[in-house]
Amino acid sequence: MANEFDELIGAVNKGTRLISLSGLTSIASKAQVLMRLRAETGKRFAVVADTNYDIDLWADDLEFWESDPVATASGSDNSAPRAPHSALVTLPSFDTDPYSGVSPHAETQERRALALWQIAKGESDIVVMSGRSLIQRTASVDEIASLGCELVRDADSPPEDVVSRLIAGGYVREDPIFGPGQFSIRGGIIDIWSPDAETPVRVEFFGDTVDSIRSFDADTQLSVEQLKSVAIAPMREFATTPQDLKDWAFFANERFDQPKFARTLRDRTDFAKEGETFSGWEFLMPMVKPLTASIFDHLTDYVFVIDEPATIEHSLTNLYERLVTTHAAITDAGDVGLDIEELFLEPETLRTKLEGVSRIETRSLGRTSAATDEEFSVGLEGGNPTGREGVQRGRSEGADGDKNTLPTGRVSASSAPLFLFPTAEKSLELEIQSRSTRKFHGDIPAFVAEFEKDDQIVVQTSGMAERLAEILREYDKYIPQDTIRVGGLSSGFELTSENLRIFTEGDIFGEETTSGDQKPKTKGQKPRSKSKLGAFISDFRDLKSGDFVVHIDHGIGRFDGLQTISSQGSEREFMLLIYTDNAKLFVPVERMDLVSRYSSGEATAPTLDRLGGIGWQKTKAKAKRAMRDMADELLKLYAERKLVRGHAFQPDAPWQHEFEDAFPYDLTVDQAAAIEDVKSDMETPTPMDRLIIGDVGYGKTEVAMRAAFKAVMDGKQAAILTPTTVLAYQHYETFKKRFAAFPVKVDLLSRFRSTKEQKAVAESAGKGEVDVLIGTHR
Repeated sequence: MANEFDELIGAVNKGTRLISLSGLTSIASKAQVLMRLRAETGKRFAVVADTNYDIDLWADDLEFWESDPVATASGSDNSAPRAPHSALVTLPSFDTDPYSGVSPHAETQERRALALWQIAKGESDIVVMSGRSLIQRTASVDEIASLGCELVRDADSPPEDVVSRLIAGGYVREDPIFGPGQFSIRGGIIDIWSPDAETPVRVEFFGDTVDSIRSFDADTQLSVEQLKSVAIAPMREFATTPQDLKDWAFFANERFDQPKFARTLRDRTDFAKEGETFSGWEFLMPMVKPLTASIFDHLTDYVFVIDEPATIEHSLTNLYERLVTTHAAITDAGDVGLDIEELFLEPETLRTKLEGVSRIETRSLGRTSAATDEEFSVGLEGGNPTGREGVQRGRSEGADGDKNTLPTGRVSASSAPLFLFPTAEKSLELEIQSRSTRKFHGDIPAFVAEFEKDDQIVVQTSGMAERLAEILREYDKYIPQDTIRVGGLSSGFELTSENLRIFTEGDIFGEETTSGDQKPKTKGQKPRSKSKLGAFISDFRDLKSGDFVVHIDHGIGRFDGLQTISSQGSEREFMLLIYTDNAKLFVPVERMDLVSRYSSGEATAPTLDRLGGIGWQKTKAKAKRAMRDMADELLKLYAERKLVRGHAFQPDAPWQHEFEDAFPYDLTVDQAAAIEDVKSDMETPTPMDRLIIGDVGYGKTEVAMRAAFKAVMDGKQAAILTPTTVLAYQHYETFKKRFAAFPVKVDLLSRFRSTKEQKAVAESAGKGEVDVLIGTHR
């Protein structure tokens, strides 16, 4: 690969406008080549992948190669100068249909705002984005750069201006703050948690002057470090004030003045007139704050890397078609929505933008295969393989009334190829061959037989690294110290010309790697939160048609089963929810995190909400006020608890270690953490108040037994309260077996025992003769 790679470096350095790179069959191998290219050229790159899921894989693999010497050492002169550490930014696209009346996911808004802000401030070297991000319109570079704020010690920054900028940038006021995107005010002190920071900051003002800036621990409220300055990143990619929303209400009434829009418009303007947001407002605000730029304006000096252009073009073609269809549908139904070109670039504009940037197109199978596919698809549509004339002709015909196209300047509803990356375009063609590594599915002897001393292994944990090293030693395979690396890599691969072969933990043991959680994040990148979808799935399997559910944006509806809907040869599965007046809402199964089962203490059936109405918004506002009141009461309660002195238990006694070592199973990570937290609580003088939640069989009883044993070892009695008589008896038998080797008396109070026995047990407990008493609430 050395000659091809050297040629690739030379072409990038010369600014070659189009390079076609084939042969790399996995994201992991493409990321390795790209990081080497970045190290050798010092250029900035913008990677365009198909979906948000793909950009996360790309980001994880790029981060791995950034920290791994293999990324830059193989096949290159190690004495050559290297580019500094690469700042990696991920720019996801909005997965939400802009005409569904639903706001984008808050996490996606946060990630987009942070990415665009970092790009505008020149803090990015590699940007990874989805294909849809290419066509989404954005605020201008100057507008993005002006979002957020920068505070400098001893400089003037009026606190009221800071608060106004925070609110306009999407921050929410909470007291105290507990997560990114929040701020609180106490006199001349403002606490702020920026989305790119690990900890919040406390800014103290003396009049309009910043007197001090300190980072602090959100849990303990203790200061961590004094700072000279701090940059506060925005939470959304455009500033919006209450006045902007009021302005929107005025102009919306003028623009959507037809009677058919009256009801849906009123549902939104009722909120906007009060300066409050409503569901889906982000896709309507460009009417008063136009989106005048695109990602191309932000990445003027970047080399674009288009990963599998045919896939991206197919996705964008389908997207344009869906936009035309859904916009027409909501307009006919009397719902409000902006024109497509106000939110997205038109195909012709996108094509022109792409022609003006340097780009590398990575195709696994090369341009010859892509050209064949392109010619076949054009033949089906009746166009021509070069693409340019076919598209122009289709547009001019559309102006004369072709029902599948729109006049020039509009997005076409035809599924004809867009020809964003035509293979007929002249390019420099290079090939770097890679192939996937073998999957062993736990067959260790087969893996050891194939493993060679120059091979590399990537595992997720240091424990697995030690295990693999021991396995290889058992088979008399002695390896260099840096052969096994801890990190996240989406897949293994082999570059034969480089004599480089990488195996991952998943290749060896048949387990799917989850690249990302075990390795450090780049600056400004928050650890991804665990999806709540898994928690809902177990609940979803129990749903039956007719059950009531709650959608986070639309309220109470009735679940009416799953439906598969076909569109342009692809099928997607949706949940069908029924609302008042038999209105239907289709929720993609990949967005089931927005839906949960309805539960209530009342036996009567709930009233269905009106789809698109404001009833649910009012219900949420009322609930939020009630939660704030409850939070105030809890704060007072826990403040009072802090003043009460409780019993501080002694550290673990020797018998405690023996008792815990007798547990016949390995503790889970969460189980071990719960045990340590409980024992830590017991050893402090503050009255203990802890809730442990886990499904059946997750080990809650062992946590309780260890806590009870610790109490008994310190001369206290322990009471175990159970909801049912059967469970009380089961716990009694379990406790007796576990405590049998120690001088601890365990007894039971339940209806399984006679009145005489119950009286005797109670008397014994009163005299301190029973160490652990198990019973029901009775």
